[in-house]
Amino acid sequence: MSTMASTSANGADALDLIRSAIKDASIQADPLASIQLLDDHSSPVPSVLQATAVKIRDVSLPKSTTTRLARSRDELAARLASGSPPDPDAEPAFFYNVEAVILALQARDERPGAYLAQAATAKVASFPTLDRAAILDYLLGRRSDWAGVVHIRDLPRAAADGVSAPTSTSAEAAASAPGAQGVKRAYKVNREDVEYVKRIRSQYEVVLRTRNDALRGNIAALVGGAAVSRVAGSKVADFETFRRTFSAKVEASRKAAGKAPPPSAARAGVSAGGQVRKQRAQDPIVVLSSSPTSLLNMFNIKQFLEEGVFVPPEEARQRARGVADLVVSITSRGGSTGQGAQGVGIGRRILVVDSAEAVVRLGSSSAATPGADAWNRVIAVFTTGQMWQFKTYRWNEPRELFKNVMGVYVRWHNEPQNPNVRDWNVIELQVDRAKRHTDKQVVSHFWRQLESWTQRRKPHLIS
Repeated sequence: MSTMASTSANGADALDLIRSAIKDASIQADPLASIQLLDDHSSPVPSVLQATAVKIRDVSLPKSTTTRLARSRDELAARLASGSPPDPDAEPAFFYNVEAVILALQARDERPGAYLAQAATAKVASFPTLDRAAILDYLLGRRSDWAGVVHIRDLPRAAADGVSAPTSTSAEAAASAPGAQGVKRAYKVNREDVEYVKRIRSQYEVVLRTRNDALRGNIAALVGGAAVSRVAGSKVADFETFRRTFSAKVEASRKAAGKAPPPSAARAGVSAGGQVRKQRAQDPIVVLSSSPTSLLNMFNIKQFLEEGVFVPPEEARQRARGVADLVVSITSRGGSTGQGAQGVGIGRRILVVDSAEAVVRLGSSSAATPGADAWNRVIAVFTTGQMWQFKTYRWNEPRELFKNVMGVYVRWHNEPQNPNVRDWNVIELQVDRAKRHTDKQVVSHFWRQLESWTQRRKPHLIS
């Protein structure tokens, strides 16, 4: 809906109409009793956010009608001092509209935070917190004047002219005027700039996509038969042809010297061309308890271990709409760059799952050693103290399990300890119900224990 002028068809001012209607209803409990809010079908609605028009006495105004109430009294004072007062018809973004005024009146008893949230949700301009009380007093007739209101006598147009809503042509002209405040101008593309950027990108720019691309140059040809190809629109030298040409000569020289390497099929990590393949690192695994009473689950474990912030499991489940990832990746930073880990960790990515089946799947999907037992990569198991959790584990007896992995028992700080864990080799993490500033201390303690255990028992999993 386009913004309308501050005066109605019969010349009545929108701000004066609202104040006079409130004054007429002063004897009633509701100051807005004389103001009707109507929807598209002219049916009364309770909120101005649902309405499209506001009816005051016999005058009906669209709720987008601009008033003489400026959004900033300081900017208005500067404009008046410079002798160029703003006009609600030419600069609607400088003023509040009827919808913003009525919304502020309806929320006059709300706290500032609730009012600002309501206005922001509805995308309606809100009164400044420091000026809100004074503006409401002016609208409710408790004060006769307010510094943020443009008097009719100060408007560029004469008060008696009764200027109607500007036409589309005049509105566009006002929006494009150099002196218009708060009105965004249409961006016009400079064709010369577009052509210049295209020429730069096509002739000179080189996009380095991989490490091999960085080793290529912009030469036209290479000695030895290196081919020239195009990458990202620029000429670059490709050494693949050069490599294939001389690989046979290199192999022949090695055999002649009696240093021929064993067949590539028998060498782990070596391709047919003699190039060493980089094996993918075996990421450590942490197993959570799938118990509904567990304080840490697949929904809140990432934020807890990475940021040091504990989110209640049910709240985290609702945020994720009840759908959890099968595998959660945790970034463990070592040294002094840690954030949630307080500068400690094992220095590499950790995979978190909540079942033995997921551990088996990680082992079967390993690219480096297919079929390897993924339980050898498990470094920690979280437990709630319930025996049924370990039935499908590789070590289903708790004492045997916690000889091979680090056990972690998490509980509320004011709840008793589960009797089962007293005989188990586990570390205990206590989470406070209300003091969230203590979460980072708990997480830091966990990372120190995990790093120490991994260095002693599985040092090959530390990067």
